[in-house]
Amino acid sequence: MKNFIRFISIAGFSSLFYLHSAEFESNVAISSDYIWRGMTQTAEEPAISGGFDIAGENGLYFGTWASNVEFGDGAALELDWYAGYAGEMESGLSYDIGYLAYTYPGEDSLDFEEIYLGLGYSYFGITFSSGQDDAPDNTEFSAAIGETGLGVTYGDYEDLGEYTIISYELPISIAGLGISLAWNDFSADDASGLMDEDTFVISFSM
Repeated sequence: MKNFIRFISIAGFSSLFYLHSAEFESNVAISSDYIWRGMTQTAEEPAISGGFDIAGENGLYFGTWASNVEFGDGAALELDWYAGYAGEMESGLSYDIGYLAYTYPGEDSLDFEEIYLGLGYSYFGITFSSGQDDAPDNTEFSAAIGETGLGVTYGDYEDLGEYTIISYELPISIAGLGISLAWNDFSADDASGLMDEDTFVISFSM
């Protein structure tokens, strides 16, 4: 965590030189379930989440995101912190590399961190997340079906399971809220101690 805080500080200091052109974005969502890598994080109960990002013209960005969680222990909140560098080459290949810390106030034993690298081209993407301090790695492939709003994601979470997510962003909004639907299938590895999950989620976001 100390390395991450140091990274955040460097990114934030560097971004000061580009503050006049920095973009500030925020997001809020209400979902019927909080699904992460195919697994419910709220015991199949609704979730309220939100965060903000600061991105400089130089490609540096940092931000935070939070949601309620329910694991049957002392954790009631997930608070994530991240920083990275993203851009796109003339060839159209996009890249994103960064550091992400998952923290759970009140249940520090659940905290972990990842270094991630994402590559994208046209409607396709791949992201590899390297878990730090013995946390498992994750590899994720994604594809968008043109401009239809449909998307498919497949992930392999090391020693835990595989997941498939089919999502659809509706071309309408209600009171300024975007609407998305998702079907999630998680197949647990036999030795993981986890259970298979199939979940349908509806989300409203802005």
